[in-house]
Formats: sequence, C-alpha cells, structure tokens
Amino acid sequence: MAEINALLGLEVILPTVGSSIPSVFFSNIASEMGIPTVNGMPAMAKKIIEAAHLSWHDAFSSESTSSGGGGTVTAVGLLQVKNAVLVWLDKSPEALPSEIIFEDWTPDPNWLEIRKLLPREVQDVLTRPGAAEFRHLVLTEYDGQCAVTGNKVPQAIEVAHIVPYFGPASDDIRNALPLRTDIHRLFDKGLIRIEYRQAIRKYVVRVHDSIMNDYSKYEEALLLVPKDPLSAPSNSASIIQQKLFSEMWTVI
Repeated sequence: MAEINALLGLEVILPTVGSSIPSVFFSNIASEMGIPTVNGMPAMAKKIIEAAHLSWHDAFSSESTSSGGGGTVTAVGLLQVKNAVLVWLDKSPEALPSEIIFEDWTPDPNWLEIRKLLPREVQDVLTRPGAAEFRHLVLTEYDGQCAVTGNKVPQAIEVAHIVPYFGPASDDIRNALPLRTDIHRLFDKGLIRIEYRQAIRKYVVRVHDSIMNDYSKYEEALLLVPKDPLSAPSNSASIIQQKLFSEMWTVI
C-alpha cells in the first residue's frame, strides 16, 4: 500500500485493525487515475486493473480464497493494482509471484462442432462482430508487435486465434496472437506453431521443414508474450492447435 501511495504521491493510508484495507485507499487511486468509483473494494480494484489493460483474476479477491469472505483484495491483488499504477505512469509492470497458478484457458469441449455451424464467411473472414475491439486489446497487450517476428507495422499485423475461431467465446486474449500477415497464414495452415518448453517456461516457435528455407530464422525463436502473465498464450490452446496438424509434423 505504501509503495502505491508513494508512486502516486498520495497521503499514506495504513491497513485498519485486522490488516483490512480501507476502501478510501482504492477510491483515492481511482480518483488520481480518473476512474469512476464503484461500490466494493474488489470491484474497485478490478476497475483500476482493467483500466490499465491488465487482467483480473479471481485470486485477487478474498471472496475466492478458502476463507471465502471479507470482501477485500488479496496481497497478490494489491501487486496487480500496483502494476496498474505503474502502467498508468508509463512504467513496466512487475512480475507476479511465479508460484501463483492461474487457470489456463480452454475452449468449449464442442468447439469444433460449434465452428462447423458457423457460416463459412464468418469462419474465414477477418472482419467479424467485435473484431476491431478484440484486435485493439490484443495489440495493446503485445505492444503492437508480431509475436513471432517483432514487426510493428500495424497494417501488416493480424490477430490469429490459436484454437480456430468458433464464435465470441474464442475471442479470449489467451487464445490470440498478433502475427504478421504471412506468419498468420502459415500458422493457420499448421506450418508454423508454438510449443511451450517447461524447462525454460517460455514458448518457442517451430517452423515446418517444407518452409524452412524461407523461414529458418524463426525456428526455435522465443515467442514474444505480454508482460501481464494473465494475458499469456494458453498452453492448452497451443496443444490443441498442434494436434490439428499432428500428421503434417509426423516424421516417417
């Protein structure tokens, strides 16, 4: 709390008896950042965090803890509020504790059947309802760059779905990658994919042998990911994408 107050130059507010956080702490932050106040400390913290284009997680509220009450913000939630302030001040957010395990995004079990029911033009055309807003979110999280090449020309970057688009539910930041147009096409065809390496806790780019002559520079390159770990690509999604093209990658 003291660090957040110091960053914003606000009056120091200390926890009350029982280490509870006074609601004025969050309302002061919101006022300084120009964010309308809402009722409830977790709701206010969520508004502050999302205003900085960072992700909210249930673990940030005490209502989701084993004690299940209190209606306050957890310690890790305060860290994410601090990150929101850092972003607002045009500074880099800090990494959240590595021991925190966040739920990985997974698609609807029937996603493939749902996709088949979509009109063909909705499956293939990039301009879907809400596409502009989703594109803005993805590019903001990735600092406007292609996750594979680092290219920052906006006209050359598209939003790729890791698990192919099957409706609005697939428009999740963890199921998306900003990719240069040619990389996007190759990714959708399974000729480029991403693999999570547990040993280094990073994604690496894989390039299929059939296009290696032209794209070898990206083979085993580290994927560029958002600073916010809650916006990082879903490993579950990447595994599904790999399975869709597993025969293509099978060495006989």
